[in-house]
Amino acid sequence: MPADKLLAAAAAVDAIDVAGRVIANPARNAQRVAAGEVLALAYAVEHLTAAVIEAELLVRALELPITGNDASDGARDHAVQTQTATLNQQFAALFGDTKGA
Repeated sequence: MPADKLLAAAAAVDAIDVAGRVIANPARNAQRVAAGEVLALAYAVEHLTAAVIEAELLVRALELPITGNDASDGARDHAVQTQTATLNQQFAALFGDTKGA
C-alpha cells in the first residue's frame, strides 16, 4: 500500500475500537488487523507514551519544594506552567482537540 494511502487509512481509524476488538479476542482478531489499523495503533502508543513522559515531568515539577525564595519558586512555577501547557498539547493531539493546542 502506498504511504499516502496508508496514512489516510490510519487517519480514519478509531484506535480504541481496534484495540478493543483485538483485546476481546486476540486469537481471532489480531491476525485480521489491517495495515492502516496497525499504523493507527502505533501512533496511539507513541502519543500516549509522550503524554506519560510529560505527565511524569509535571509531577516532578509539582514535587519541587516551595522555598519562599522568589527565584526558586519562580523557577518551580515556570516548570509547572511549561509542563502543564505541554501536557495540554499532548491531550489535544490524543483527543483531536485543537482548542487547547
